[in-house]
Amino acid sequence: MYTALARAVLDEADRERVAQEVRRLRQRHPRASRDELAGRLIRKAALRCAAAGGLLTGPAAFFGAMPFGADLAYQAVALNRLVLSLASLYGHPPSGRDHAAGIGAGAGAGVASELLRQGMVRLLRRAFPRRPGLRTVAGALVGGALGFGAAMAIGRFARDVFRGRSRLGLALRRMR
Repeated sequence: MYTALARAVLDEADRERVAQEVRRLRQRHPRASRDELAGRLIRKAALRCAAAGGLLTGPAAFFGAMPFGADLAYQAVALNRLVLSLASLYGHPPSGRDHAAGIGAGAGAGVASELLRQGMVRLLRRAFPRRPGLRTVAGALVGGALGFGAAMAIGRFARDVFRGRSRLGLALRRMR
């Protein structure tokens, strides 16, 4: 699983797919500003991460256990693509530093939400030992919310960095 994840994140063809997606988005919405297009990209990635989180956490809560990293790979790749898409949208050719930031942000947010999901599944199993249906619904809702929140946070932060409105982004640019 992790080899496929590394291959997907480091693949050069992925950068071309990201650039093509941004071109298509600009063609579909020619009057939209960069910030509006960034909002669309962020929401799309957030909904994808929410769907993955909900679909994987709901059944895990039903059975009472969740294998570690079940949606981590998907979320890391989706968030990496989001960061690269935002870099392309704001006219920053994806450098090695941007690529590393995308990988780090995706993996960090993915691991954090994964750990929260694991804890939530254990909590639901203890709180409702004889109500697997309730655990499933609650697990899907919380898992979806965690995926959505992680993608929104990473997307907004990356947008602010590429717009030049983030203090951390300004500090990183000065270091170049």
